[in-house]
Amino acid sequence: MKQALLIPIYMPNDKVVPFLKRMDPKDFSAFVVVDDGSGEASRPLFDEIRALPGFEVISYPKNAGKGHALKTAFEFIQANHPDIAGVVTADGDGQHAYEDILRVRDALEANPDSLIMGVRDFSGKGVPRPNRWGNRFSSLYFLLAAHVKLRDTQTGLRGIPASLFPLALRVGGFRYDYEMNFLLEAARETRVVQLGIQTIYDDNKDSHFNPVVDSFRIYRTPILYALVALASFGVDEGLAALFFGVLPELAGWKIALAILVSRLVSGPLNFCANNFLVFPHSGDIGRKIAKYAALYFVNMGVGIALVYAFDYLPSSLIVIKIVVDAILFVINYFVQLVWVFAKKRTKETEN
Repeated sequence: MKQALLIPIYMPNDKVVPFLKRMDPKDFSAFVVVDDGSGEASRPLFDEIRALPGFEVISYPKNAGKGHALKTAFEFIQANHPDIAGVVTADGDGQHAYEDILRVRDALEANPDSLIMGVRDFSGKGVPRPNRWGNRFSSLYFLLAAHVKLRDTQTGLRGIPASLFPLALRVGGFRYDYEMNFLLEAARETRVVQLGIQTIYDDNKDSHFNPVVDSFRIYRTPILYALVALASFGVDEGLAALFFGVLPELAGWKIALAILVSRLVSGPLNFCANNFLVFPHSGDIGRKIAKYAALYFVNMGVGIALVYAFDYLPSSLIVIKIVVDAILFVINYFVQLVWVFAKKRTKETEN
């Protein structure tokens, strides 16, 4: 099986060339390095890389993000190395041992139709706390969204079979968000094999990850979902509060009436925003409407039942309704992600 090693690099440090010099040209059929707009100051270093046996360097003038670098490399490999059957991607910041890169290569050789993930152990004392908690959150999110228990969603060391090249080129995102988007989509199309690798940290001093901007890009879908939900929530709760206020004497069925009317207004608005903004996937609009309507009426029934059930509490109906809706909000996100607006059913995997 012919494989290529793909390494995107932005603003390389002085450890990059010595690390690449360790690599044996016989280990891969191609070595592709992407200079993601590092600038003139880094040109001599990339010239050194070009001079290494078997190495090819793709350069462009302006930094466009890791996702763009990976897509550019996949296009280059398809055009110039059509016999490549798999690609191993690795970060250029020294956080992957070369022995582990070769192990991922071998795992892809043994599982040519699977996505190979080099997963790190975040339980050690040397792992920075933000990295540990960030990984736990992303792993939980991935489990709920893709039905796959992945111990490390943030690793850049991956083995990607040629069958996933088309997906790698069409998936959305151009910066750090691209890797999570690709991972979520790939888990729906193929089996995921997890391979334990060394956990190497160097204080992340060379990291170009922006915790605020890049976190928003990575979790754009749930953030947009939350904003849309808040807008719908405001319409829903506002109408409910209005009805609770103008129908004070109907203590029994006013709950159902108020929730019914408020949902009939906020529901269609929420569907349109989710369909065109939050989950903008092509597909049968009629099927999505049918699924959303089913979820919509189930939610309405559950919401009415729960608010009515807790009506005995010493609190206003609107406060009880807000708490109930907050719980349903989280559940609904994952139901909409994996069922209502899903592209494909996820394939269960775990190595």
